[in-house]
This record gives sequence, C-alpha cells and structure tokens, in this order.
Amino acid sequence: MEILEVTPEVFDATFPNPIHIFNSGAFSALNESRFEKVYYLIFKDSKTRLGIIFGVRDNVLLSPFSATFGGFEFVSEDVKLYQIDAALQALLEWASAKQYSGIKIIPPPTFFKEDFLNKVANCMYRAGFETKNMELNYHFQTANLSDTYEQNIWYNARKNLKKANAFGLTFERLEADKGILAYEIIAQNRSERGFPLRLSWEQLVTTNTVIHMDFFLVKKATERIGAAIVYHMAPSIVRVIYWGDLPQFSECKTMNFLSYQLFKHYKEQGIKMMDIGHSTVDSVPNQGLCEFKESIGCSISLLNELYKKLD
Repeated sequence: MEILEVTPEVFDATFPNPIHIFNSGAFSALNESRFEKVYYLIFKDSKTRLGIIFGVRDNVLLSPFSATFGGFEFVSEDVKLYQIDAALQALLEWASAKQYSGIKIIPPPTFFKEDFLNKVANCMYRAGFETKNMELNYHFQTANLSDTYEQNIWYNARKNLKKANAFGLTFERLEADKGILAYEIIAQNRSERGFPLRLSWEQLVTTNTVIHMDFFLVKKATERIGAAIVYHMAPSIVRVIYWGDLPQFSECKTMNFLSYQLFKHYKEQGIKMMDIGHSTVDSVPNQGLCEFKESIGCSISLLNELYKKLD
C-alpha cells in the first residue's frame, strides 16, 4: 500500500462526500497555520482506497487536529479488511520513518457510517492502537419525535416542557447574517457559567464558508433568552455545536423548549440524526449535562480516543 501526500484540493476531489465535514480538506485548511505541519494522506494500491488528515503537535500525528473527531475516509464503502490492515501498516511505517512519536485518532460516532467504522476499529485494535479516553456522545434520532414522545421522556423533562410552553416562548431560525444574535446569547451563557467559548464570532464566520450552519433563537416576548448554533455534518446528520440559555430566565425551562423545537425543525427538514455532542471531558462525565440529554430522549454513543506509540 502506497501513501501519497496531497493538497487539500486533491484530497477533497478524491473524497468529495466525506463521512463528516470535519474530514474535508477545505475545513482542515482553515486551521493549518495553528499546527507545525498538516498532512493530507491518500492510501493507494491498484486503486485509491482510503484517506486521512493529520495535524502535528508535540511530535504526535493527530486526527482530528482542529475538531471533535476525524478518522479515515473511504473511496468505496466496500473496502476490505485486508486493505485497511495494509493501509494501517503503511501508515505506521511512514510515521516511524518521519520519526513521529505517536498517532492519535478519534473516529466519529458509529452512526455516521456504522459498518465501515466498525471495520476500522477492529483493524486499529489489531494494529496495536489502545483506547486512552472514552467519551459519552449523545444523539437524537428524529424518527423518535412521534405522538408518544412526551410519554417516553423522563417525567421531569415532560414537566419542564409543559412549563416552558406555558410561558409562551417562541422559536426562530435566523438568517446567517443575523447569526451573531444567537452567538451573543451563547457567549453570555458561557461567561456567566465561567466556561470559555472556543470559537470567536469571526472564526465562526470563517468556518461558515466551508460548513453550512443554522442559527436559532428562543424569545420570551421580545427578549432573547436562548440560542443554538448547528453544523450540517453529512447529508442526513447535523451536530449542535453550541446551545444555551440565560440563567436569569431559568424558570422558563428554555433548554427543554429549545431542544424540542430543534428536534421538530430537523425532522421536518428530513434530517435523520442530531448529534448533540459529548458530555464528558477526558472520560469524566458532567453529571447534570448527561442527565439532561438522557431526559429529553437522547441515545448514547462513544467517542474513543485511540493512540499508538511509535518506537
């Protein structure tokens, strides 16, 4: 198996429909300047089989290097196990020859492409990759938003949704040029809770040039009290990047209202899966956040951080 180092443009031409948008060359190129080196790799024998994008930091190859998850891409979904094995062996030899000290890969949750990702997981295990962290990632299947949804969620979530509806809250999708109105609410939420906001508004605008985003507001009368920013990750999958409410309106149970309205909106748009994001850091759960997501009907998948030390 041969490894080719290519440009972001060639990578995207080779993999025009990535498993998720974080695996696109265009997205990765936005963050190249923050890393020592970025590689766009294609694995080829008689045909092109796989690809992966790595950033280098502290002499370790990272996929992702500027997002939540990365991992391998395929040209054809019926790629064989022995071809994945050969690609991994070529990767290890290539990385060792360049004297990198390790490789860290975080694949996406398996609902992005279950059969392929499970095959890759098996091959990586046999190639000596070890699990260093196991994050709990939450997702909602919009098919579950049925007439029995409220009966199926936790009692407290059902009660809070009913309370939110009693306040007459409204839900609004914003045009991109008004997206800063949602961002300001998210920023205020994070500031009041003492959590940093990783992306500035300017960075988000730049990211929006390669990732389609949706912006939403929740209002009580004319007051903005909650917001969400959502990435379109794949043809039938979106991911909530940021959402939050203002603590001074906690009695409105804004997040229960917002989550329900998002589920409803995306079901109507034909989206099958909403990735709500992980609620652990270095495998340690945020108990309240985990319970909230479970209470509103989310299912759980895993984000495994896989690492291989190189001799």
